[in-house]
Amino acid sequence: MIQHLRAEGDDVTGWYYNPNIYPPEEARLRWQALTQASLALGLRLLPLEPETEPADFLLALAAGGESRCRTCYQLRLEATARKAKEKGFGAFSTTLLISPHQDLEAIREIGERAGAKHGVQFRFVDLRHRHDESRGRAESLGLYRQNYCGCMFSDLERSQARASRAISRARRKPAP
Repeated sequence: MIQHLRAEGDDVTGWYYNPNIYPPEEARLRWQALTQASLALGLRLLPLEPETEPADFLLALAAGGESRCRTCYQLRLEATARKAKEKGFGAFSTTLLISPHQDLEAIREIGERAGAKHGVQFRFVDLRHRHDESRGRAESLGLYRQNYCGCMFSDLERSQARASRAISRARRKPAP
């Protein structure tokens, strides 16, 4: 993502904001990976915000109206647009755009709406075709890579799927 934006002539600054991450240890691991990557890539990072709690995400979900992923996109992109305006940046984007697991059309819609609201451009680019390259780069740098989006619901789904696979394997195993 960073390399693409720089190749387009953008001066890139990173900012970490993700109120849905659970448990707190996961948030710490992700922040550490970002700071490690920023050193390797020469990326300027804004200071870490005071800790956000998953309760912020849960309260937004409880307000209703959107799916949990759209709610998460809304929280994060709205905050990023606001931060971009506050810092005098002309545009903002998100690393979500490189993931094949995300709803890019929802991200585009929400990002453009947040950008218009705050007077900054949302830089949308579909970089899913570079996902494997990005993974390889992260591995070469020894970065922590998460295996779920970060929210407690995703973690629960991942755990349930893992348990279901284990049960299926156990059922297929011949009795001694």
